[in-house]
Amino acid sequence: MLFSRNWLQTFFETPLPQAEVLEEKLTFYSSEIDEVTAVGDDMVFNIKILPDKSAWLLSHRGVAKELAVILDLPMMNDPLQEAPATFAETDTVTVNTTTPTCDYYSVARISGVTVGESPAWLKTALGAIGQRSINNIVDATNYVMFHLGQPLHAFDAGKLVAKDGVNNITVRSAKDGEEFKSLTGEEYVLTTNDAVITDGHTDTVLALAGVKGGVSSGVDESTTVILLEAAHFERVATRLTSKRHKLQTDASKRYENGIDKTLAQYGLVAGANLIAQVAGGEVVGMKSVGDEAITRRAPVSVSLERINSVFGLALTQAEVEIIIKCFGYEYTFKDEMLEVTPPFERNDLVIAEDVIEEIGRMYGLTHIVSITPTPMAVAECNSRHFYAEKIRHALMGIGFSEVYTSTFRANDIVKIENALASDKGYLRSTLVLNIKEAGERNISYRDLLGLTAVKIFEIGTVFGSQSEEFRICLLVQSGTSYKAKIDEPLVAEALTTLTEVLGVTPELLSNENGVVEFSLDALLSQLPAVTAYEAVLSSEAIRYQPFSVYPSVSRDIAMWVDESNTVGEVINVLRTASGPLCVRVTHLDTFTKDDRTSMAFRLVFQSNEKTLAGSEADEVMISVYSVILERGWEVR
Repeated sequence: MLFSRNWLQTFFETPLPQAEVLEEKLTFYSSEIDEVTAVGDDMVFNIKILPDKSAWLLSHRGVAKELAVILDLPMMNDPLQEAPATFAETDTVTVNTTTPTCDYYSVARISGVTVGESPAWLKTALGAIGQRSINNIVDATNYVMFHLGQPLHAFDAGKLVAKDGVNNITVRSAKDGEEFKSLTGEEYVLTTNDAVITDGHTDTVLALAGVKGGVSSGVDESTTVILLEAAHFERVATRLTSKRHKLQTDASKRYENGIDKTLAQYGLVAGANLIAQVAGGEVVGMKSVGDEAITRRAPVSVSLERINSVFGLALTQAEVEIIIKCFGYEYTFKDEMLEVTPPFERNDLVIAEDVIEEIGRMYGLTHIVSITPTPMAVAECNSRHFYAEKIRHALMGIGFSEVYTSTFRANDIVKIENALASDKGYLRSTLVLNIKEAGERNISYRDLLGLTAVKIFEIGTVFGSQSEEFRICLLVQSGTSYKAKIDEPLVAEALTTLTEVLGVTPELLSNENGVVEFSLDALLSQLPAVTAYEAVLSSEAIRYQPFSVYPSVSRDIAMWVDESNTVGEVINVLRTASGPLCVRVTHLDTFTKDDRTSMAFRLVFQSNEKTLAGSEADEVMISVYSVILERGWEVR
């Protein structure tokens, strides 16, 4: 949202600092500044207001309040400091609401107005924040919205039906399929989930509640009597209406962010008085419906110890009180327990952490010194974890892959009271059954992965009737998916590897058809105690890098080389010559003819940044040809 420095100055008697200082202070203590722009003799701030602060910061008064605290400047004119004023009740208009999405609705009748051009100061103020001047009535309502944060809307009372000199405004739910034409001429088909403002005598839709006014009651040069609306509409309903009709306005944005209903009382009086000032006329009176009580927010308590523990500080009660006093909150501070009563507009102060944040940001987060944490005691080594990792590394080193299977079975020893599913009613008592099923599922992928056998293992817990145990199970399966066989020699080889790594031979619980299972818990009693984790093999040999999302380009090349040249030597030359764009060199063919050796290769080029053109690959190949010729080889 855009904020005018000159407009903000109207809240203070003391001159505000230069725009650069305000930008820095607001950024570090309140909200991020996207941009600062000069507009005539004014400086305009584009402030990024976050949703949790939008209920009170989407107004110049809200930002001025922040500056008052940050700069420790008294506000000369805080329009929300005193209880809201009111007008005498008038019998020239009645108001009623039948929708729960409007809990407060008020309207003031102003007669004798003259619609025309706004005074220069009003046009300048609105123009600085990008608002086009329309007329003095509409400009006055917009000014109050950007000044206080309360949306207002003016109806031409002469375009409403009056019975016995009395107008009626009714807030109700829209009818399904009901049509509405906005002030700017767009037409909308409404649903029962929308709320509308209507002429109670004719049921004509005057406005889409909380979003936009309608053309049927718009103010123009002939208007002499207006009905000024200030209301409160439920935030979720307003947002849904706005999104449903793809119609977000400055008014709907404020309702969506939860402005308090009390603000409507301030807005009505401010708007009516400003209209009387810029358009003449007289405020005849007002009428309202709904809860007029000023919102009283629940007190929030937090201890001084809690405040200091969050920030790692040693603030005194006096230092905290200085910050709270700057905000102007009602508070008590007794026995190092702070109790804050937030003002009605601060719907973001609900829990202790909210108050702590307020104190922290005004104290200055940049003033909080980083403290190195106290070193933690090294935890005792877990032997089970240590040796499980050692076994895992050993098996993966000889081509095994680890699998994780379900702990649950359809039938076993230990039954679960509340089964997850009909086929998951028991806890497994062995890993053998699950790993066999995993082997059967994976054998069909052997050829795709270029493997001669599927070699898998699992490390996991099994459950007996009285205890549970940590076990390891291995399986090797070769052959096709239709004629698979358990390869016992490879299982024996894996057990030999484990014996060499651990220094002891595992005692097998199961050993049939090339599937073996043994207890790691039983094995631990035979293994040395673990004093440090450093002995576990690292995975430094594994390096991960992002893959390219762009297509590759291939070029084939064949050449005559010396008989003494090896395939590996030629590949190295080609890789070096082709540069970083070459991601793979594949040997295709070698043959000898007339005492000459020919080798063919495929070079694959790919970029991590863009799609390579064929011409770019051709340029690289020119360099490759040059290197080949320099070495005395001949391109075929």
